[in-house]
Amino acid sequence: MTQQATAPKMSALDALRNLGQKKPAPQSPALSAQNSDPAIAGAKRDKNTVKLGFDPGFHERAAYGAKLKHALERATSDFEIIQSELRDYGKGKRGVYNDAFKANVTTVCVPFNIDTPAGPETKYVQVICSNKYSVVKDMILNNDEALGEWRERLFTTEITKKLKPNAEDLVRNLLSEMGLKGEELDASMGALFDTESKVATREDFEQQSATAPPEVRAILEQAVTRSQPGLKFPG
Repeated sequence: MTQQATAPKMSALDALRNLGQKKPAPQSPALSAQNSDPAIAGAKRDKNTVKLGFDPGFHERAAYGAKLKHALERATSDFEIIQSELRDYGKGKRGVYNDAFKANVTTVCVPFNIDTPAGPETKYVQVICSNKYSVVKDMILNNDEALGEWRERLFTTEITKKLKPNAEDLVRNLLSEMGLKGEELDASMGALFDTESKVATREDFEQQSATAPPEVRAILEQAVTRSQPGLKFPG
């Protein structure tokens, strides 16, 4: 009977040497994909920022986005200018119209033409001059004597009282001392509430203020500001 030759047994030392030999790492799909992706193949890193390589298939979209952003910034700046011009124009024409026809319209429509297949078509920008004002409350209240009768003609005043944050403790103490009366009671009640005043213009403020004397109008110019007109553009 013929015996087959057996391979020499690998020593432990040879096995360790083989394990220690460096073998080429297999190339992952992600790394191999870099070869066909110009953005990745041409990428350059600077600290925590990576500048991608030039991608012929996408660079036009990047350029388009940059142009749109610039156009939006320019349009926003231009719109702020024309918005102010439209408001001033509409506000001025509204005043002239109301004076000429003894009217009290709040909205004027500024016309402009656009070209259509059927010919020029007139569109309008509405300039809405609402009767809304912001009032410096303290200035009106502190000039009560100077305003005189005009205070009531031009403004409404609403006074409200609200409990102070520590009112619960004060009420508890008052309930335990039910014998309070007169000035002592008034003083205790005064400790319970904060008084707030709200001053607002009356509906006919514009017409009334126009007839006020110079000294009253001087106070109004400092204490009352009319809201900017609103704009409504055609669809």
